Amino acid sequence: MKRVLVVSVEPPWPAQHGGRIRTARVAEALSAHAEVLVTFPDHGTRQPDPPVATRPLPWSPPPAVRTRASGRPHLGGHYLAPVADSLGALCDEFRPDAMYWSHSYLAAWAPPAACRAPQVVEFANIESRRLRTLVTSAHGWQRVARRAEAAKAAFWEPRVAARAALCVALSQPDLEVLRGWTRDVVLTPNGVDVLPYTPSPADGYVLALASYDYEPNVLALRALVRDTWPLVHADRPEARLVIAGRRSEALRQEFAGLPGVAVHGTLDDVVPAYAGAALTVAPATSGGGAQLKLTESMSRGRSVVMTPFAAQGLPAAIAGSDAYWVADGRRAFAGAILDALRNPSDRHLREHTAWRRCAALGWSQTVAGLVGGITALADRGTAS
Repeated sequence: MKRVLVVSVEPPWPAQHGGRIRTARVAEALSAHAEVLVTFPDHGTRQPDPPVATRPLPWSPPPAVRTRASGRPHLGGHYLAPVADSLGALCDEFRPDAMYWSHSYLAAWAPPAACRAPQVVEFANIESRRLRTLVTSAHGWQRVARRAEAAKAAFWEPRVAARAALCVALSQPDLEVLRGWTRDVVLTPNGVDVLPYTPSPADGYVLALASYDYEPNVLALRALVRDTWPLVHADRPEARLVIAGRRSEALRQEFAGLPGVAVHGTLDDVVPAYAGAALTVAPATSGGGAQLKLTESMSRGRSVVMTPFAAQGLPAAIAGSDAYWVADGRRAFAGAILDALRNPSDRHLREHTAWRRCAALGWSQTVAGLVGGITALADRGTAS
């Protein structure tokens, strides 16, 4: 049977947030066609009985100077440099017919043993662009470091793409960039777990659900709470903003006492959070392109107020439809939130439109072309 080794930055299961969900669904889909083993640096919570075989690799953070001084990406070195020997030994043992890298910055640190099989590289973001958006929010040495990483990405990123047997883009803008580096690209937007539709409660709250160990999400949330939410609260004093998601508890003290703002912290189950929400928000103006939380929210029957930056990563099945709000600037963003809260009937029309369009984005559909491409490469590897 064909063998595919999936390399991730963390355990995909439990699949509780964006990066984990995507890697988990790709691995699960692949496992129907090949023998799949998922490996990762051993950190973070992992499920004791994952649906696909896993192999954690012993890991501890390396000295930052080692990875920043390299011409390769610091982030990839942070995760992969300490496990390179273990990963090479695993490749010799498992003998994969194809390698799947969940992030391009990991593939940039691939040990020689991992390069014997065809390489499939997912560009979760175009790192050179993502890093440039992060420069302006940094100061001092951090700003210098980010500029250096962006400059390095302009060198290593196209080379990783050119070496890969197949590259994976998550959005149309990223696809166009990758096609400038290689012809072997497949567009695989984020999918959804299709769930029954339940209209949002008329008196529901505004939900800001994200991973708050990622700086662009924290910066966007702070701007939302500082600049936008007071405009909403002044017009609608009963409005509530609920902040939840990975490591949001770290922000609880910062936002304590603010009118209408509550921090729920990391959630074991997101279902109750969505159930009580009137709508969700995606206020990011920096970072990567395709945000899984947009389609995740819509598939659960909750429409989204988002920035133009966030809207760039919407899949074609949803982009351009009357299924969400796009607002630029604090007054426009506050106005869109107020519009959604004041008009439940219009909100329900939008969220139902979004939910229906998500039916075309089931994970089995969105990853089908990618799974076919990987298994074809593995077939060729087996034949040779």
